[in-house]
Amino acid sequence: MAVITDEEANDLADDILGREGFISSSEPGIFQRSVNRVLEFIGDTLSRIFGLLFGGGGGAAGQTIAIVLLVAALLLLAFAIYRAIRHRPKKEEVEETSARVVFDEVVHPEQLRDAMAAAVAQGDWRAAVIAGFRLAIVELIDANIAREVSGATAGDFGKIVSAQRPDLSDTYDAAARSFERAFYSDNSIDHADMERVSRLLSRLSDSPQDDVAANAPAEATP
Repeated sequence: MAVITDEEANDLADDILGREGFISSSEPGIFQRSVNRVLEFIGDTLSRIFGLLFGGGGGAAGQTIAIVLLVAALLLLAFAIYRAIRHRPKKEEVEETSARVVFDEVVHPEQLRDAMAAAVAQGDWRAAVIAGFRLAIVELIDANIAREVSGATAGDFGKIVSAQRPDLSDTYDAAARSFERAFYSDNSIDHADMERVSRLLSRLSDSPQDDVAANAPAEATP
């Protein structure tokens, strides 16, 4: 069997990994770029393997080993891509659920409302303020005033409110101060703190469901 040259081996690896279906040529996203980097790494590795085996006169045995390695690498890659795609959350599933991530915790608005009402009935103002303020954050997200951001704090949401809905800023800041005292300190929490949170919830329930872009300041024209 004829021995192929280093150049022919490199061309063979590039041809296989460059075929349509492996690397997208149209503006790849983050996920596709990551896949492309893996493919490029495999391509470089296979090129070196082909060069070592064939360039050194590996003969039929070397060619067989290289083909087996190539097939194994492609199968592993296909399996990895399949698993990655299969486990990506579907957009419709995320949109249909009422769960939200608030302060790095998954919360449900219905449960927050129940918890707030129960705490108010028992006079547990600390628990009522915490549940009520978290519910306010959920309503900010649902109203497209803010969005779910990992690690965001009450202060971070406050900056968003100040930029997108300045008319809510004072009401939000007052409720946020009560929430932070309730959550982070042992200071006494009373009915007045709950009233601040209730006022924010009332304002949010009256807010139009506008898109963030509609509330954003207009860009200056050059």
